[in-house]
Amino acid sequence: MRYLVTLLLFITLSAPVFAQDQDAAFATKLQEYYKTVKSITADFTQHKQSVLFDEPLVSKGLFYYENADKIRWEQQEPSATYFILSKDELIQFDGESIRKSTGLNMQMSMFRQFILSTVDGSILNDPLFDKSFHGKNGKMSITLVPMDKRMAKRLAKIELVFDEKTLLLDELKMFENQNDFTEIIFNNQRINTAIPASIFQ
Repeated sequence: MRYLVTLLLFITLSAPVFAQDQDAAFATKLQEYYKTVKSITADFTQHKQSVLFDEPLVSKGLFYYENADKIRWEQQEPSATYFILSKDELIQFDGESIRKSTGLNMQMSMFRQFILSTVDGSILNDPLFDKSFHGKNGKMSITLVPMDKRMAKRLAKIELVFDEKTLLLDELKMFENQNDFTEIIFNNQRINTAIPASIFQ
């Protein structure tokens, strides 16, 4: 009986440590994998939910990433727009005209860093976020809660869903508050395929 109690105590006390080890192992595995990723092309569907809207705003398009700092976010529906981030250059098309600028402002620089660190998983090492992991049915869900009070005023939490087998980011959900959030679902992801240089120009 004493042995059984001791064993149960050991299992109970060890479970959180074991879970932390698993979480750390997944984060390491994810980042090691993305060291081999040179490019990503994916379709996306974005839903924006807000108390200000009668129904969610839905948009669809293409996402391009090329290591180490090139991004193209191309909305195709309901209207054609895009923006391109390449090093310190920003190119924007609003449906009518193209604008180019160099020297990213702080907001756009932070946005670029957020996207890049989310894509390669390095955001899991960011000390500005409290992190929790939950694996189920072949998916690893990771919740990131801002520790910085200023950031927390604009962003309540981020939810990431990775496929545990492919290690690809399937879903990204950003909560401004309990009722307002943006959800992005990625499909048809292609890894390390050649992307024409014109895509980032």
